[in-house]
Amino acid sequence: MDEEVERNGNGSEDDEQFEQMIIENSILLHSLAALLVRKGILKQEELDDEMDKLYEEMEKFDEE
Repeated sequence: MDEEVERNGNGSEDDEQFEQMIIENSILLHSLAALLVRKGILKQEELDDEMDKLYEEMEKFDEE
């Protein structure tokens, strides 16, 4: 899947769309996690640990 991304001078628009996708995916992730906790499939502590790991990875990615 090595596709070259074509830029047409829409950098800020592309950034806004990417940011919106991240927000929507984050909402979906939190909703799914809450459902798993309510159903007893995950413990809240396990969820908290995994979310901490995820946010740490996101911070590392932002720093690069």
